[in-house]
Amino acid sequence: MNRWCRSAASLAMALVCCLTVNACSSPLALPSSGNVQSLEPMEQQSRRVYTNPQGPVEDAQPETIVKGFYDAMPAGVQSDGYHVARQFLASSASAAWDGDGAALIYNGTPDFRRRANTLTSPQGTENSLIVEVELQVVGTLDQNGSYRPVHDSEPRKIPYTLTQHKGQWRISRLDNGVVISVADFDQVFRQVSVYQVASSGKQMIPDVRWLSWRNWRTRAVLEVLGDVPDWLRGAVKQTDVSAISLTTDAIPVQNNVVEVRLTSGINALSDEDRAILVHRIRLTLGDGGSGYPLKVTGDGVDYSDADTNLKLGVDQPAVGVYTLTGGHIVSLSSSSPLRIADAPDAEDASGLAYSAKGGAVLHSNGIAECLNANGGSCGMAFGGARLKSLTSGADGEVWGVGEDGRTLYVFSDGKTVRLDIPWLDYGGQVSSVNVSPEGSRLALAIDGGALSGVAVTGIIRDSSNTVTGLSDAAALVSQVQHVAMLTFYNDLNLVYATEVSADGNQAAYRQIVPGPAINQRLPEGSIVSMASGQISLYRRLAVLDSTGNVRSVSGSLDGSWSIADSQVDALGSQ
Repeated sequence: MNRWCRSAASLAMALVCCLTVNACSSPLALPSSGNVQSLEPMEQQSRRVYTNPQGPVEDAQPETIVKGFYDAMPAGVQSDGYHVARQFLASSASAAWDGDGAALIYNGTPDFRRRANTLTSPQGTENSLIVEVELQVVGTLDQNGSYRPVHDSEPRKIPYTLTQHKGQWRISRLDNGVVISVADFDQVFRQVSVYQVASSGKQMIPDVRWLSWRNWRTRAVLEVLGDVPDWLRGAVKQTDVSAISLTTDAIPVQNNVVEVRLTSGINALSDEDRAILVHRIRLTLGDGGSGYPLKVTGDGVDYSDADTNLKLGVDQPAVGVYTLTGGHIVSLSSSSPLRIADAPDAEDASGLAYSAKGGAVLHSNGIAECLNANGGSCGMAFGGARLKSLTSGADGEVWGVGEDGRTLYVFSDGKTVRLDIPWLDYGGQVSSVNVSPEGSRLALAIDGGALSGVAVTGIIRDSSNTVTGLSDAAALVSQVQHVAMLTFYNDLNLVYATEVSADGNQAAYRQIVPGPAINQRLPEGSIVSMASGQISLYRRLAVLDSTGNVRSVSGSLDGSWSIADSQVDALGSQ
């Protein structure tokens, strides 16, 4: 099954929101409550292509040596631990080079060109020169496996110093880390969700990392024992585990049971903290599966059952899709649209956020009106603040983006929380937001400033699960400009689309966040809103086009589009 849609086969996966083009919100909306179904995620990327690179041939030219090194690096990450790649390095460079230190991800075909080495050749060598590799970098990985997109307008040039010893060229100077093509990326790096405990103590948060296939379990446990990324600080409940480490450099698998052997520091934890740590390791190594067979020991003491009574999981509510049609709220949960509530005063609506608990409708003047479960008015929402868009959040919440693009609001149970965005610089404005399924991550479309594009940040919640703030930092996950709508398709994948350009073009993308983006196909015509949810028992991505049709994509995100509702009052063009 395609890794991008690994959860699509489950009937309950993601919380969905609806956002809009320009200053309008979507008439699509989704509930944030309903039946909860247990989710056992599948093993990811089970079908891999293994490479078998060859070492250097005798009397190879410098460009051929560097090209051979590039051909060997993917296998080093994936399986052979750089055994072949190091054959292209001089002995001193091989001893010093750390391939796991970082990674550059590039697109296209590298260009290998030699130039003179103006520096003095190392003592004992016959000759020295530089081979410069020109390539288009699209992303980087740091030492923790965190992905960051790169949008360089010009190709990057990477120099490799080569020296000739006993008539053979070898690389004698290079930077740490590997250089991997986009085509090889998901064959050699494994997406791993390092599960964190939300600040409320009620949810688990998937913290996405990309780790080398050959030792991903070891790297994953080290990340569980490490620090959380800056963009999740405050949104995560942290326990001091600095005194705990792995006792070995590898994690063995005995009789299909993974054995994690930790130092005695785990013995000093409280029973609750120990249970949480074991549970985090289990979910991380099991791709979210709480039944993953795991043996955890600390200085010989078996703690494998420490999390038996822990109820924290990665289950997600089953959610549907709603539209606002002629003053009626219509559910698209089945093959036949069903009118479930009336909203007679919503003829001028520019957006709707709705769940089984009710929601809000955004009027054309920017004022949001509270809706009860029957669609009737329950007064003014958000304290009368003017908004540019709104969307559903967790457990009946409605999130709004202030008219200034710099303030967020959360409306729940008749109360409004106003949120400042601590990391948003002076030049940036938020156009729309979307809340992740577990409710602890926020995706934002930003115009201008240092984080222009799509960013994610943590949502801080108290023990009652009430939103109290946002993390002090954000991570840029896409540098695509003029993003007008976005939605979490499931707990890992974000789908987003741009505004319609002056020449009528519109682009859409999907990606594991943070991770590389790929193109998302849209139906013909311009799209003004996007959401995802459960339609006819299947996970679907739904869009509203400018003619008033709601279409959904069936099967997978690469499937065919079909009409889900043709009666929606279209925004903008009608």
